Order: sequence, then C-alpha cells, then structure tokens
Amino acid sequence: MSLRQPLLLVLACLTCAASLPAQSGEEVRPALELAYARWRSAVEARDAKDWASSITMHRQVITRNMVISQGLAFPKSVFDTMLAPAETRGLRLLEAQAVGDTAHLLYFGKVNMGDAPDVIPENLLMLKFFRENGAWKFDSSKLIQLSTQPERRAKLLAGEPPDFLDLPEFTPPGKAPAPPPLAPVPDHITGCTLQSIGYETTLIVNGQEHFVNDSIIRLFLTGGLRNGGNSIQLKVKRLDVPKEVEPVLVVDMFTKPEARGEKGNRVFHYEYKGSQAPSADKTAWTLSMPAAQEMNIVDK
Repeated sequence: MSLRQPLLLVLACLTCAASLPAQSGEEVRPALELAYARWRSAVEARDAKDWASSITMHRQVITRNMVISQGLAFPKSVFDTMLAPAETRGLRLLEAQAVGDTAHLLYFGKVNMGDAPDVIPENLLMLKFFRENGAWKFDSSKLIQLSTQPERRAKLLAGEPPDFLDLPEFTPPGKAPAPPPLAPVPDHITGCTLQSIGYETTLIVNGQEHFVNDSIIRLFLTGGLRNGGNSIQLKVKRLDVPKEVEPVLVVDMFTKPEARGEKGNRVFHYEYKGSQAPSADKTAWTLSMPAAQEMNIVDK
C-alpha cells in the first residue's frame, strides 16, 4: 500500500461526512422539541410503554442492559435509575442542528435536574436525538460544566453569540450508533472499580465494553459474570499527562453479597506497575465462576 492510499481514505471519509445533509434553526427545532417533550412526559408519568416509544432503540437497549445488570426488573425499574428530566423552559437555546440522522438542541442556563434552584450554576445542556424510521426520537442528554471555563460562561451570560458551535463536540456526528447487543441476565451481579489515571482503558467482559479515560469510575458490569468461564480483556493506551501526575491502572471486580450486611467478594484484581501501556498479550484472562479464590494479577 502506498503512502498516498491512507490519505485518500481519510479524504473520502471527510467528504462523506461533509456531504451529509445539515439542517438548523427553525427547520428542525419543532420536531426535536416535540420529541423531547414526549419523552419527558413519559418519564414524569412513569409510563413504560410511552417511554419505550419515545426514546431511541439505542438508548432503550443501553438502559435495559444497565437495569438488569443491577439485578432490577425491566422495564419496571427504569424510572428508579434515572435523574429527573431537565426542564428547558427558561434556558437560552444556542443551537438546533441536524446532520444526517443525528441532531441536537444546545441550551445555556441554570439546568435543573432535581437540585435546589438557588445552587444551580449556568452550564450547557445538550439534548441528543436520532432519526428512526423517519421520525426524530430523544436519545440522551449531556450536561457540560462551565466551571473551568469562566470566560465562556461570562460571554454567554452577557448575551454574546457562542463562538464554539463549529467544534466537533458541538456538531452532530451524522450517523447514529447501532444498538448494543442485549446483555444476559447475570448469574453474578458484579460491581467494578476502574482506576485509569494517565491511561485510556477499555475493559471488555464477555464481549461487553466499559470505557474510562484518565479517570476513576465505579459501575455494574453489563451482564455481570456468568457461571463457568468469563473472558476479560483490557485495551490500554498511555496518555500524555503532566510529569507530576502518577499513572495508575487498577481493576477490581466484586460480586454482590447474597444477604444485606454481608460483604461482596472480590473475585478479580489487576494492577499495573509499568511506565508504558501494558502489552496486549498480557491483558487477557479467563475468570471461572463461582470463583474458588480471587484472581490476583500484578503486572510489573
């Protein structure tokens, strides 16, 4: 393959993205607002049927997988696992835009998601939508904190037009992601702590992916762990971080205790003590459940 061929592939991808039809402003705004209002009404009424018909299949499967992975009933427990829907009245609409089968509404103001009104700062709220079978459906919301961007917040408070709408993170991608696979009901409900400071890490357990980037997260493994063999794989990329930041890569998995008051059992522990990203041939394992003892790996 010549050096020219990869460049042509990149240019072809950029051309395809640029050719996707884009809509903005009043052309797409009413349909998106109506789609969000339908979803919000279903959540407030705790109507599982209306919720399912007003949200994308992509988000419905993600929500279903999350609920059953905690040992809860779906769809009965859907409304017990989510924050209050954000109220958009009183917020300033910065942009309504659609590219291909993806779209968003971007707002600025005091985004109330169940907090006390007097302690809510001004931030950005992005509502994301996908078009399914010719109709726009709500997918998800993203609260973008401006605490580390006081100049941007000050300009928006002063009524200045936003100067960041052309950035990639504020542009719909054009193509909606496919729904993830349905996760099985877990044999063992399993919590996981992922410490990934200075690394971009993807944890794959029985084909289900969990991602963390230079952060620490706690989650329930999608699909939990099953009886028998469980495939575990890490894909790790070292990040450029300040010299004073000490990289940390630790993975812990705990099964849920059978009775209240009992402690969960740690069944898997991985700790990396190298300076670069661990090699791929050393980050794949099989964990047998029920575990006779913890699988403890320290990679130096």
